[in-house]
Amino acid sequence: MELLQIRDLRELVEHRTQPCVSMYLPTHRTGRDTLEDPIRLKNAVSEARERLDEAGYSKERISTLLNPAVDLIPSQEFWLHQSDGLALFLSPDLFRHYRLPLQVQDEVVVTDHFSVKQLVPLFAEDGRFYVLTLSQKRVRLFEATRLGIRETPVPDMLKNIDEFKQYDVVEESLQAHTMAMTQTARTNLVFHGQGNIADKATYKDDVVRYLRAISRTLERYLGAGTAPLLLAGVEYELSFYRQVNSYHHLLDEGIAGNPDERNEKEIHEAAWHVVEPHFAQARHVSLGHYADLSRTDKASDSIAIILPAAHHGRVRTLFIRRNAWLWGRFDTDTLSVEAHDAPEPGDVDMIDLVTVQVLQHQGMIYALDDEEMPTENPLAAMFRY
Repeated sequence: MELLQIRDLRELVEHRTQPCVSMYLPTHRTGRDTLEDPIRLKNAVSEARERLDEAGYSKERISTLLNPAVDLIPSQEFWLHQSDGLALFLSPDLFRHYRLPLQVQDEVVVTDHFSVKQLVPLFAEDGRFYVLTLSQKRVRLFEATRLGIRETPVPDMLKNIDEFKQYDVVEESLQAHTMAMTQTARTNLVFHGQGNIADKATYKDDVVRYLRAISRTLERYLGAGTAPLLLAGVEYELSFYRQVNSYHHLLDEGIAGNPDERNEKEIHEAAWHVVEPHFAQARHVSLGHYADLSRTDKASDSIAIILPAAHHGRVRTLFIRRNAWLWGRFDTDTLSVEAHDAPEPGDVDMIDLVTVQVLQHQGMIYALDDEEMPTENPLAAMFRY
């Protein structure tokens, strides 16, 4: 099971080997409701099979395409560690499945591209954020949206400060004996205080080096991402971490107190209280820009204008209504748009199509509730030119 990253989203957006099958289903972390999850996937596979059959694909080709998803249905190991949602993407040369820390609607889409609209809250400008909980006993990274949170494993991340003492951390700035760390041999790090983390004379220095190692591992994992990072921990450790932090999107405010005493729900509630104003400010600024431009040719809420503009990479910012659909067809040769009140044979969800085009051209997307939308229509956009 993979965790969805922005690079994965771009791969999905750019993939064009037909047919492309996208499946979304809500899942459960614990309880008797988890028994429903394999049934939901079985139903989704059946629906995809019917749609592929209607599209004229042979039974053999359909089975080959869907078998990777079919194999997951009876897998007890697969269903052990689910999150709030599950997304699967299948084509003749690609199969991906992702746990999602947000609630999704049951949906099966068969078309010439993968449907990614339900993923937008994870990557929208007011979507995903991270919470790093710091203590000397435990280090955890959580990936979250306003709808949910889940712990995310980080490759090579230290578990605690005791583990740090056992590893040889190669850092030129450390006043310690260093040796390249390999899979088969790791040596003890020699601390100033003869290896004793409790030595008062060297306590701060050792903790700072411990936090620096965490920061560098986390930076490698987050890469060039732009999602906000929030810290949770006792105040002096948060202060030390900020001194060595190298991630550009670390928020100034954090969650003070011992994070080991909070469960995931409590961490999520405290984190959202901090990040929501951060997201709201950026969102309100962007909505204000739309209001200023709404009576000019630099903005529109018409699908007939937005979709051709997105096709040519002109959309700078897109606002879409959560869980909205807009059915119709788009001719890439004539750039004509035909919208329908209800889906007809051959239709696609044009909001999803716009989303794909905007992501391909590095545009910004906001997924908004009804009351936040700047127009009665399900989408609106500002243009680069």
